[in-house]
Amino acid sequence: MNDRSENKEDSPLAVDVESVRVVRGSTTILDGVSCRIPRGHCVAILGPNGCGKTTLSRTLLGQVFTTQGVVRVLGETLGQTDVRRLRRRIGVVNPTTDAGDAHVTGAVVDASLTAVEAVVTGYFASVGLYDRPTDEQRQRARDLLVNVGLGRRLDHRFGLLSTGEQRRALIARALAHMPELLILDEPTAGLDLAGREQVLATIETILAHPNPPAVLMITHHVEELSPRTSTVYLMQRGRFIHQGRPEDVITPETLSAAFGCKVYVRRVHGRFWLEVLPEAWLDLVHS
Repeated sequence: MNDRSENKEDSPLAVDVESVRVVRGSTTILDGVSCRIPRGHCVAILGPNGCGKTTLSRTLLGQVFTTQGVVRVLGETLGQTDVRRLRRRIGVVNPTTDAGDAHVTGAVVDASLTAVEAVVTGYFASVGLYDRPTDEQRQRARDLLVNVGLGRRLDHRFGLLSTGEQRRALIARALAHMPELLILDEPTAGLDLAGREQVLATIETILAHPNPPAVLMITHHVEELSPRTSTVYLMQRGRFIHQGRPEDVITPETLSAAFGCKVYVRRVHGRFWLEVLPEAWLDLVHS
């Protein structure tokens, strides 16, 4: 495949994925996927569990090597650039282990840190706080926590925050170094209703900023999609089966096929909602 030589800072695309395949052993995880995210836009990847959404996000971060295809992120072609430098331009929030001892595998933030200190680690991409932050960095961390609704939790230990508060603090952490691309991989997983809506409201304030980062929302819940979402990629078994404007992709027919469950779709105040009628349950139990 010809490289279009877009290894430039001024690329209009934050993400440009071309015909990417990821094969491990006899299993094909991604099967020829292509997608684009313009800078400043919000794009969603929607699909059931196990369809390859998270693998694609890890591919964008250089954590998964492709078997075939080209991945360009922020004007840099993976495989031809320093991914450690590239990751400093990307913010990531996912539902993996959020807090723990600084030396526990899988921990994102040392649970013993204060909320402010936890956000400051975003500057250094570290679990613990091993570097001395500047006064400006600490102040920005405070401002970010206020912006995500945690102004009264600045000095609370991260591990004592609720799950929803931790997730919002991690969004603030992801924004600390002013990323050009923000990847949100199921950012509301495990949250109750209020916690979910607080996180979604936080995301909305980011998108409403005059100069927002490109945002990739990865989810299997249509109600989590921002009304500002410009494009939806519907994924099933490692492939995109539909893509386009949300109102064109999120239909009863397409979602029923993708999720293997008969659903109905409503759109209220710019947000989509799914309904599953009880008569569909019998088919699900005996499928």
